[in-house]
Amino acid sequence: MKKLALIPTFLTLGLAVGFFGTITSAQTVPTAGSFRIGEHISYNISLDKFKNVGFVETNVASRGKIAGQDVVEIQGRIKTEGFVSAAIVLIDETRTVYAAIDDGRPLLIKRVLDGGVSARHIDIDNTKLATAPFDLFTALFKAREVNGSGSFPFAEDGEGSTITFLPEGAQKVTTDQGTFETTIVRISSPYFDSRGFKNVRLWLSNTDEKIPVAFEFKSRNGTFRGTLASYAIEEQTGMPVDPTPTPRPSVAPTPPKPIVRPTPSPTPYIPNQPLLSELKFRLGERLNYQVTNTGRSVGSFSLGVPERKLVGVQDTLVLEAKVTGVDGANSPFSLGDGMIANVSPESLGPNTFNAHLSKQLAQYSQNAAFDQRTGVVTFGPNKEEGPVGVHSILSLIYAMRSFNLLPSREASNPVNDTRVAVFWRAKVHIFSLRPSRPETMTLGDKKLEAQLITIVTGDPVVDQLGFKIWLSMGAARTPLRFSIGGFQADLISESNSLP
Repeated sequence: MKKLALIPTFLTLGLAVGFFGTITSAQTVPTAGSFRIGEHISYNISLDKFKNVGFVETNVASRGKIAGQDVVEIQGRIKTEGFVSAAIVLIDETRTVYAAIDDGRPLLIKRVLDGGVSARHIDIDNTKLATAPFDLFTALFKAREVNGSGSFPFAEDGEGSTITFLPEGAQKVTTDQGTFETTIVRISSPYFDSRGFKNVRLWLSNTDEKIPVAFEFKSRNGTFRGTLASYAIEEQTGMPVDPTPTPRPSVAPTPPKPIVRPTPSPTPYIPNQPLLSELKFRLGERLNYQVTNTGRSVGSFSLGVPERKLVGVQDTLVLEAKVTGVDGANSPFSLGDGMIANVSPESLGPNTFNAHLSKQLAQYSQNAAFDQRTGVVTFGPNKEEGPVGVHSILSLIYAMRSFNLLPSREASNPVNDTRVAVFWRAKVHIFSLRPSRPETMTLGDKKLEAQLITIVTGDPVVDQLGFKIWLSMGAARTPLRFSIGGFQADLISESNSLP
């Protein structure tokens, strides 16, 4: 399982289901079975020390009928944002579930997974099944109904299994909505086990509503936690039942508005503000490397984070790589060669990337502009579509320092590869970062602990040369060595000079 598929995308907004069958609206009431019509819940998501990396929303939107059965329409959405969206995992899923009021099982499920290039639609019709398995969404409501205790049939991503809830204690939880006395519920399922999710837990309030106050699980990316941000019962106007319903075309309901999380900016703009503490490098960092070819020195270059400034109206962090020395006539580069990436100081997603290279590297020269809202990369008269959060090669080098790069237990089964979208020459590629176990390496006259990261680019010419980076095991995760073909760049000095 690749990391881009590690996080369950299980809450979504709805589209109507006219082609599945006729839906008739019924006059809304405060409750329908164990459901509360108009209940709207939202959560803030964190990943380890990263705050507000995404949001989750659920909404019991309406009540009606499908295939002769009383149902509720449940809408929801889950979306990652900021650094996590750009550097670790992009999730933007909407889902509508039409669940039977009597037992809470999903009769119709419509999922929309937006990968940035095009949306993928998944429709599941359980109306013909005698007993439909719960999906992740309706399983959450079932856990509330049974007070966090029981085992039920379960299916997600086409994989049938079971899901079990087991109370394991009590805990007081503080959220944006106040402090709750809760019951801790342990959740287990073969579905979670196969995807590397561990310690999946849910905190249910000890009130009549059994509000899911928080949830948490551990993955190879770290510990994800959702905490209650808002809870409300929205007034429903409702419509009378149509005794002679007629089919109507599918109409997309208005999505619930996501939580607005404004990021205040100082006025007037103050340049060179400190970077987020979650990033492994600091403003002003300068790393200097000596480059050799089969052991012979051919020159030197540096990587730097020289400034944070306003470019147009965008708060921008500047990343650069530049040639600082040339040895001999056969050097693969010239003085003046270099790359500059203007990136978001929070996500490290690039806004522009400029590479001016010569000699053997001339083919990699280019200027590109990135639209981080759509994933479209513009270079010259051409455009290439990629997922939101696509990187340049320079922004990737800095972003990967903050990745949770854990090696696989078995070298022959690289399940811990991290997949990242990278604009490389004229195409968006999916780079695979394959982490090895930490080892001791010799750098100059020093012995250092480092982790080898092998990068598979999808470009056969590059991949046959073997693109490797060694990251230090220190807090800064400094790149100690780069290697490709017969060329090797070793770190010889580092400094930090604040602008």
